[in-house]
Amino acid sequence: MQEELIRNTTTATNNLLVRQHTGSGKTFALILSLLSLTIRDHHILRELGLDETSALSVQQANSVVVVPNRELAFQIESWVSRLMADAYPEIPRQKIIGRYVSGVPYEAQQRGVLKRHGVPAIVVGTPRCLLELAYPEDGTPLIGVRAPDLLVDIVEQSEQFKGEFKLGAAKPGVESYRGVRRLVLDEVDGMLRLPNRHATERQKLLRREKPKPGQIFVDRLLGTLGVTRISNSLRPPVAPARSSNAKGWKKASDLALARKSLAAETKKRPEFNIVNEHSLQIIAVSATANKDLRNWMVHRGWMTMRPLMIDNPGQNIDVPTATTHHCLVIENNRAIRNLRDKSESPQESSRTEADTLQKEEEGDRSDSEQQTMMEQMSEVAANVIRELEPRGSVIIFTRSDASTAQFGRVLESYGVVARDIMTRFDEQLGVMIDQSQGKEFLDIQEKYSPNKDKPLCVFLATEEAARGLDLPDASLVLILDIPKSVASYAHLSGRTGRFGQPGTVVTVVPVGRLGWFESKMRGIFAALNIRPTKAEFIQD
Repeated sequence: MQEELIRNTTTATNNLLVRQHTGSGKTFALILSLLSLTIRDHHILRELGLDETSALSVQQANSVVVVPNRELAFQIESWVSRLMADAYPEIPRQKIIGRYVSGVPYEAQQRGVLKRHGVPAIVVGTPRCLLELAYPEDGTPLIGVRAPDLLVDIVEQSEQFKGEFKLGAAKPGVESYRGVRRLVLDEVDGMLRLPNRHATERQKLLRREKPKPGQIFVDRLLGTLGVTRISNSLRPPVAPARSSNAKGWKKASDLALARKSLAAETKKRPEFNIVNEHSLQIIAVSATANKDLRNWMVHRGWMTMRPLMIDNPGQNIDVPTATTHHCLVIENNRAIRNLRDKSESPQESSRTEADTLQKEEEGDRSDSEQQTMMEQMSEVAANVIRELEPRGSVIIFTRSDASTAQFGRVLESYGVVARDIMTRFDEQLGVMIDQSQGKEFLDIQEKYSPNKDKPLCVFLATEEAARGLDLPDASLVLILDIPKSVASYAHLSGRTGRFGQPGTVVTVVPVGRLGWFESKMRGIFAALNIRPTKAEFIQD
């Protein structure tokens, strides 16, 4: 997969949609490709007579990488920093890559680096922060973007489109290396959070009225680059749909009709490939992307033709095969047991349809209930770590609305010293920025390990931070509370068992009203074709 992805990125002949299982190295292969292209272009510009400063100025914002969380942004910057320090120590790192995330501790530092060093060749950031820097509501943008000259020519040609299109060659010289030429949407489904097929009409309407920052940023960026104008010029006129039929049924809310309309319009629209190494290539990546997402991007006008898919052989959400999965259930009397089969659960048969309809309310807890559940789960997590004696790092994931700091304090009361996952990248610990000093991740392990003879590093993160996170030595993942979805579990569990290495995932959930949480976990395992193993250290 990595070879195919690198080849299609460096040759730039198609837009790409990459769907491979977690831990397959998608993001690293992409970043390696972008860095290679950046260094290649830099050498070409130097051969054209530019000095180093002028060449780097031409390359500003050649590549834009949009990521869903700050942890992944820091991780990418860390990778590039290490590669640059080893291979090209003479080129300033701040001129090659910049990381931009929201948060008080980071924003002032990021703006200072931009003012001192200018916009780097590879821009990596979270959607909200990139919006503020590239499209501020007031003031001058700190990250300026422009369209490559070849893309400008394509825009002009598309507006006079008569049924034939020929992608011309870039004009020789320095100017053909300016502008945004590569746009990477990493963990694209997590960034967009489109409603699933089971969403209510109210949820779909709310999503249309309040798009996510990732969609807003990409819409504005592609509008600046002219891709939106190209797509609009290709869009055939569509007759306005009737709001209702003779019986008063609203056709606009009929999901089946909407899908047929989308499919028909996509087929009618002429497609032509505008991808070239001197125009723009869009690469969307996720282990849980699907064809509906691909069609949405084409229909939205982000791509003028369907992208080339680098896909799983089975075309399903996949998880690493070397991982062992356990699921522990906390009973209402605080007893702990393994997940039961449906036939073994007496509560399953007593659930009524009304109970099922109330399942969305099940996750809502009062502050006192949340504190009690936090203490119970922390106790279980501490016992699991002691029983399994993991050989590598441990990652504990909590629900998105939980406080990692509060969880850390509760865990410490049970003898487990855990720190927020962001401490991996904290400049004060010398891990991310000062690579030349030789400070490594083991520094944190030694500092925070409860057992100095056998270093153990335990990290805390919320469910939202799971996507793209890479801890090569992570041997145990603990998921405290029910995952939001099948895709979410795939990303959470995929933090271990990477590249064929063995790993263990333990999910701890409350039994829920009439066993609903337990039932949902069985559904998640069934959807991912996982057969959970009973934990031997738990006596049912």
